[in-house]
Formats: sequence, structure tokens, C-alpha cells
Amino acid sequence: MFSESCPPLPWDKEHSYTRDAVELYYEVGSAAPLSKNEVLRHLLEGTAGSLAEGICDEEKDVQESNRGVSAGKGHKWIKIEEKKPLHSVLRQPDLVIPGIPVFYVVSRRTTFYRVFRAGNWTPP
Repeated sequence: MFSESCPPLPWDKEHSYTRDAVELYYEVGSAAPLSKNEVLRHLLEGTAGSLAEGICDEEKDVQESNRGVSAGKGHKWIKIEEKKPLHSVLRQPDLVIPGIPVFYVVSRRTTFYRVFRAGNWTPP
């Protein structure tokens, strides 16, 4: 996110968001994963392929989609290692993207960090 020689961010008057102070997280359990049939149905909607039947084995598909973290368990935050490439994070089986990928940048130098790490914060 920041290079070693990056000057302080103009909006960060307290210098809380420096390379050595930030941690990146993604959330698991925020949404139920779609089955392969549901994904295909959305991708093919409005095309000739949308009329095809039996594209996936629905029973096997349901079993595979239930391997992740249940949406009923609440919010869980997974810390991202600084050197991990974005494609590696996006391929994690527990990362369900509810529309767009969302990453949380949290500074260890803020009071919010303690609230966040204690599990006492949920996204609006």
C-alpha cells in the first residue's frame, strides 16, 4: 500500500497510517456463497445458454458451496500478510465477495484498532 519512501498522507495528521502501523483484513461469513448453478444462471442470464438445463450437478454443487464459513456465525476478520498478492487473497475459499471485494485497512495506532481486534465492530 505504501512504499518505503512514501511521504506521510496529507489527511493523516497524527501519522497513524504509516507502512509499519497498518494491517489489512478481509471479512469472512458476511454472505452466503452462491452455488455453481446460481453463478451460471447469473452469468448466462439473457443469453441462449440461459435456457440450457442440467449444466451442473445440483446436489454436488450444494455440498461444495457449504464447505465455507456459515453466514450465521457472524463477522470474522482474516489478517492479510503484507507480501501476499491480491490474486492469492481473492482465491481464498472462505472469501465470499458480496458484490465487490472489500478490504479493511486498520492502523494499530488508533483507538479503533482495539475495538476492531476485540470483535466489537461490524460494518454499517
